[in-house]
Amino acid sequence: MDKPTVGFIGLGEMGEPMARRLLQHGFPVVSCANRTRATIEALTKVGLVEVADPAEVGARADIVMTIVVDQAQTDTVLRGTKGALASLRPGSVIVVMSTLAPGYCQDLAREAATRDVAVLDCPVSGARMAAEQGTLALMVGGDAAALATCRAALEAMGTIFNCGDVGMGMVAKLANNAVSIGTGALLIEARKMARAYGMDLDVLLEIMCQGTANSFVVQNFEALRPLMAHMATLGGKDIGLAVAAAQAQGVAMPMLRAWQTIDWSTFKPDEA
Repeated sequence: MDKPTVGFIGLGEMGEPMARRLLQHGFPVVSCANRTRATIEALTKVGLVEVADPAEVGARADIVMTIVVDQAQTDTVLRGTKGALASLRPGSVIVVMSTLAPGYCQDLAREAATRDVAVLDCPVSGARMAAEQGTLALMVGGDAAALATCRAALEAMGTIFNCGDVGMGMVAKLANNAVSIGTGALLIEARKMARAYGMDLDVLLEIMCQGTANSFVVQNFEALRPLMAHMATLGGKDIGLAVAAAQAQGVAMPMLRAWQTIDWSTFKPDEA
């Protein structure tokens, strides 16, 4: 049986290795260029088919996966004048993999259903290293039949966690990011305190990896450090979404609100 064609929109830090994994597993992949040419040109050399715009991606695909920066970009590539949603065939599936508001995904699913197109929200966690290795955590919300259509393609990129209805994948991702981003901020503060006393920071990390402070962020700190300035920028978006989602349900998030008061524009990764 032929594998479904995947339209992949968003070939950035995470999207490029995810699309590469799909190609390595024999899935036909179509995409369009966004900000840079280098990435898409590299992927065309290993089988990706480049098309003109998201509308043509939708016309060529059975499954459209999007992993762009934010809700505005997601809306443009799906609902814009050259967006993929209008060109998708009935029975197709949209898989939204950016970190967005749960309500946005639910609204998108209702609109897409009028075209007989299903929507899964499927944000991912694990950073680029996991995207390259195919070990991402994939938090999926949506219809079981739509998930079955996409299962093989998603499993090429990591482990699927079925979170429930549309929007629940985003709920899981916001909770996950609240913990990981908060841990990163606390780790930076703790290292600054230890440095001020002259503590060997390599020894400190070894202790944390064996002690009660152990976490993904602690274990992978050196690999994550160069990305932290970029992560702080995206983290602001994700923390804002988490606080808003909590507020909508009457849940207070005092620690995340404290994170929002930090001026991350002054953050220097080499001083972390």
